[in-house]
Amino acid sequence: MTGVVLDKSQSWWYANGGMTLIELLVALVIFAVLGVMGYRATSMAMETRQRVAAELQRWREISNFLQIFETDLAQLIERPHPGSPTVDASTALLSLKSGDSSTELSFLKLDGAGGNVRRRGYRFEQQQIVQLRWPGSDALSSQEPYVVLGNVTAVHCFAVGAKGERQPNWPDSAAGNTANPVAIEIELELPDVGSVSRLVPLR
Repeated sequence: MTGVVLDKSQSWWYANGGMTLIELLVALVIFAVLGVMGYRATSMAMETRQRVAAELQRWREISNFLQIFETDLAQLIERPHPGSPTVDASTALLSLKSGDSSTELSFLKLDGAGGNVRRRGYRFEQQQIVQLRWPGSDALSSQEPYVVLGNVTAVHCFAVGAKGERQPNWPDSAAGNTANPVAIEIELELPDVGSVSRLVPLR
């Protein structure tokens, strides 16, 4: 009968009766530490991924608002006289009131391929920027509000004159501010991003 030949490691194992209780506990502790480290690494990776995704989504929202804002101002026209189909270049083209707690901007724009003149506006209220849409050019008619950007701390808007002066209110006859501005500057204060500003030239 052929005997079973044990190598040195196996003979030591049997001679010592296998693992002791302390060795088993040490092995369990090592596996537990490795498991905790692996879990923490996976959790941190998932949290980083979610944070990056949230930041990208936030920047998409800001970029989308600024694009809408610029597109509306690019279609801005000067106010026509009542009952006249033509546009008078000497008349006002927008209304701006900007303060510490509220900001509102409204103007006339060409809307749609048919060349309809409609009033469009933006208002800052309750930490939101709301786009205002009027069915026509009359500011007294009811408007439809649409929230275009939330989580906003403050909004400052300025009409920029030909010499670079920044006016928070326009028109302002008392301050001699009646000439058409050459640009609109908007500054956003966002708690999660900081300050974002954009200068939009007017044609």
